[in-house]
Amino acid sequence: MAEERQIGDADLMDIARDETRARALRKSLQRLADNPSGNSALQEMAREVLSGRVGLREALRVGAYSDALGERIAQARQEYEQLSPEVREQQRAEAERYLEAQRAEIEQERQEAAERSGTAQRQARHSGHDWKL
Repeated sequence: MAEERQIGDADLMDIARDETRARALRKSLQRLADNPSGNSALQEMAREVLSGRVGLREALRVGAYSDALGERIAQARQEYEQLSPEVREQQRAEAERYLEAQRAEIEQERQEAAERSGTAQRQARHSGHDWKL
């Protein structure tokens, strides 16, 4: 069976509006899709979005998905409000470190792609030193 198509970070730019946040969103969807103990509706939604069968905006218009997401957001908000200011600050700092790691990962991928492209271009050029007529 052929491997199913997976969306890339660029497919989430219309919502995230930033490549780092798009990367983080895609990875969050992947974790959600891979979590067997999570909410089955959210797991299904994540799989549908990641496969490209449904866009994220479209998925949020599906009643079962939006209801499940609304419940999870309410639960997370309640948990967050019960945290001490110190723990909230720790989580904020951790989120910033995570986004910075995503930025660094994206930059590393760009550098590697540029190096591969440069190597391929150099290899494609023929020096002409071994041409014979």
